[in-house]
Amino acid sequence: MNCATKNEYLQNEQRQILYFRTMRTFFFVFFVFISIGIKAQVNDSNKHARNVFLTNKVMVNTLDGKPIGFFLNHSGIDKDAKRFYRGELGVGDGNTLNGIADSLISCSLETKPFYFFIFNQIVELSNGEYEEFVASKCKEFLEMYPCEFFHSFNQPELNINVVKWTNYIGITLKDRGSFSIYRTRVDSTIKARCPDIQDLLKSFMVEVRMCLVR
Repeated sequence: MNCATKNEYLQNEQRQILYFRTMRTFFFVFFVFISIGIKAQVNDSNKHARNVFLTNKVMVNTLDGKPIGFFLNHSGIDKDAKRFYRGELGVGDGNTLNGIADSLISCSLETKPFYFFIFNQIVELSNGEYEEFVASKCKEFLEMYPCEFFHSFNQPELNINVVKWTNYIGITLKDRGSFSIYRTRVDSTIKARCPDIQDLLKSFMVEVRMCLVR
């Protein structure tokens, strides 16, 4: 083999090596992207599966003495809140949870029964993934609207899970110092606005105190 032929042979060999290295890199990158895509699809599927179990399944004919259609047709109620009521959105879909929780605190007195109803369903549905956020909103709502909360106990269409509410509020307050301040604030509001439910508050707060972390 002369020098020219030998050089040509070496060049061909180098081109083949470069070709195989390039193809190996290409297939490696290709399979990485495929794996990422499959993983994303699995995660989306898992999220969808979880949300199937975190959708509202409780429908009512009336709410706070009004037909449910009054609220479903109300322009002051967000469309996602209505979709959650109908079971079309789950707790983890988009901004559903944040939107409902914020509206519960800031909405008008006319629409508050509807927002409280669907938030109460969220409390019932909530699990570890949403527990901390939902618990903080339970504490906030009771502090701001204790009369509305306890008067809702008399509404047959509302099934308040007292165990979950007291547990969530107790866990959020954590210690006796925070509990004492919270109890004083709620008690002050009730004495001024709805003194007829003080006995109910007392029983409720006994349960909350038992749920304190320390």
